[in-house]
Amino acid sequence: MAKIKDDCLELELTPRRYQEMDDDPFILSIFELLENKKAIVRDFSAVLLESEYKLLISGIETLIMGNQDMINIETIDPLLILSINEENGNYSFKIKIILEGDVKFNSNLFEITCNKEKLKCFAEVLKSNLNELENY
Repeated sequence: MAKIKDDCLELELTPRRYQEMDDDPFILSIFELLENKKAIVRDFSAVLLESEYKLLISGIETLIMGNQDMINIETIDPLLILSINEENGNYSFKIKIILEGDVKFNSNLFEITCNKEKLKCFAEVLKSNLNELENY
């Protein structure tokens, strides 16, 4: 279970199992966004592509190495727009979630700020979870 959090917000992303096997399989996942330990979004049936996980992990690794200062990822289910950028040695996760039929999230933007170590740990746990899933 990969978590990234600051004093107020916490993002958790956990790949659980493959839904189908092909070139870019869907991965059933748990996606949670908490504010002051209360769920804003809790989706136990989130479906991300394997390539979306790999893009997120490689993007974070590239940020940590200093080869770029920003990544953007947009997933399908849930419709999640995630950008991570580096500013003065800290990293900022900007998360926009659009849930079908739920317009209250359309304009909400959530932000989590963390240091390099927390970001590196998030990427390593996510990578480990994905590898365990592939070897399952």
